[in-house]
Amino acid sequence: MQRILTVLIAGLIIGSSGTQAQGLPLSDMQVKITSKGHTATFRLYDTVAAKEFYDQLPLRLELTNFRDAQWMFYPPEKLNVKAEEAYHDGKKGELSYYAPWGDVFMLYRDFYAGDEMHRLGVNVTGIEEIAKMSGNAKIEKNEKHASGNLTKTMITVSANGKSTVFQLNDSPAARKLYEQLPLTVKVENHGGNEKIFYPPEKLNTAATPKADAVAGTLAYYVPWGDVVMFYGRFGSAPGLYELGHAISGSGHIKGLSGTIRVEAGSGQ
Repeated sequence: MQRILTVLIAGLIIGSSGTQAQGLPLSDMQVKITSKGHTATFRLYDTVAAKEFYDQLPLRLELTNFRDAQWMFYPPEKLNVKAEEAYHDGKKGELSYYAPWGDVFMLYRDFYAGDEMHRLGVNVTGIEEIAKMSGNAKIEKNEKHASGNLTKTMITVSANGKSTVFQLNDSPAARKLYEQLPLTVKVENHGGNEKIFYPPEKLNTAATPKADAVAGTLAYYVPWGDVVMFYGRFGSAPGLYELGHAISGSGHIKGLSGTIRVEAGSGQ
């Protein structure tokens, strides 16, 4: 499909074997980092390393600058990483871990590493604040979004008597989609692994996590202005942002055709 060509041209997140890193689902865990009056928040992936990092919070640690691209700090305990979290091409706004040194780092510029880095999370707010940090930093759980306190916003996509329920993330783009509901729109098949539809108004993707799409991912593709429901693995692409994921009925996505109904709530 054309998007795959776009991704190949722009470059994929590459693992140690030279293949695309496996999709990492996002968790409800969020981390807030504050230094010199500047604050950035990050949403963590649902990985062992991210959970181990989250469990060590809160922390007060010194920041060290590395190659004028990242601020790094050393949590008390090292993290257990897995091969599928590894990559080399770091993007501005990512929170990552370098196992040989045991440091966590925030990228405020794109950064290519010859050695493997391991993804922990992605920036949600304050991406431009990272570069302004220095000295001592407070690293803490963002309790407003802590698991158990997060409001679960759901939408239901229905057609031919079958429904798929998606749980939205807490991003501006997801909220903008939710505000436009209910919708009765035409669904289109694209590329053999996704169904797409076009909301009436474009979505604001500021502070919205980039997608690494797998089956069940709900995403938004900025260049076309379409919402994407994946029923197969896709990965990442420039301009592709995550809105949420299917929590029930994901097996129905592939069979969607004609006109669909998109409504707020779980339909229960």
